[in-house]
Amino acid sequence: MFCLRYFTFLLLLVSVTAGGQTLQGVVTDSATRKPLYPVTVVNTRTQAVTYTDEHGNYSIAANPGNIIAFSFVGYKTVERVKPNSVIVASLNIAMAQSAFQLQEFKVHSRNLTQYQVDSAERRAVYHSELARQHPSPVMSPFSALAEKFNKKAKRTYKFQADYEQRDLQRFIDTRYTPDLVSSLTHFTDDTLGYFMNTYPMPYDFARSASDLEMKMWIRSNYKAWLKKDSLAAKK
Repeated sequence: MFCLRYFTFLLLLVSVTAGGQTLQGVVTDSATRKPLYPVTVVNTRTQAVTYTDEHGNYSIAANPGNIIAFSFVGYKTVERVKPNSVIVASLNIAMAQSAFQLQEFKVHSRNLTQYQVDSAERRAVYHSELARQHPSPVMSPFSALAEKFNKKAKRTYKFQADYEQRDLQRFIDTRYTPDLVSSLTHFTDDTLGYFMNTYPMPYDFARSASDLEMKMWIRSNYKAWLKKDSLAAKK
C-alpha cells in the first residue's frame, strides 16, 4: 500500500514538472529601484508575450531552461534563464538605461535616436525569430505545406506580426507623448490617457509630420474634444 502511494506521488510530481510552469517577479530600474511599466516580457522558446503591470509585476509561462527576454524603450534588453522549480519560480529583474553603443560600433546621438538604438538592439536579440520566412509554395511546395501544420512556425509568425505592431507603436510613443499632449491641452492623469486613447495617432502621420504639424493635429483634436463635451453638457 505504501509503495502504491509513493508511486502515485511520483507520477503526480512528474506530471506537474512536465506540465506548464510559471516564472514571475518584479522588474525595476537598476538605479532608482522604481518599477518599470510596461516592460515587454518574451519567452524566446515559445514566443509567449506578456507585459509588466504598473507595479512592475510580471508572470509568464516558462519551463526550466527557457530563455526569457525583458525589453523596454530606453533600457538595455535583459535575458535570463528560467531556473528549476516544481511549479512557480520567482526572478526579479533590474534593468539599466541603455547607452548609445552597440556591440561592433559606437552610435552618436546626432546620427540615431534612442528609439533607433533600442530597435536595433531588440532586433539583434530576436534575430532568429524575425529572420524566419515562409517557404515559397513554388520553389518548396512540400515545405510550404508542412509549415502550415507546424505549431512552432505558427507561433513564430504570430510573434513576428506582434513584434512589428509593437515596434510601430513604440515609434509613435516617441513622438505622441503625454508631456507634449499635456502642454497643449493641460490634461493630466485619467483625462490625458482617455484623450490619447480616443485620438490615437496613425503611424504614417507620426513618421512624416513635422513638429508643427504634430502640434496642429493635437490642437485640432483638442477642439473636437471640447466641442463634444459642450454638446454633451447641453443635452
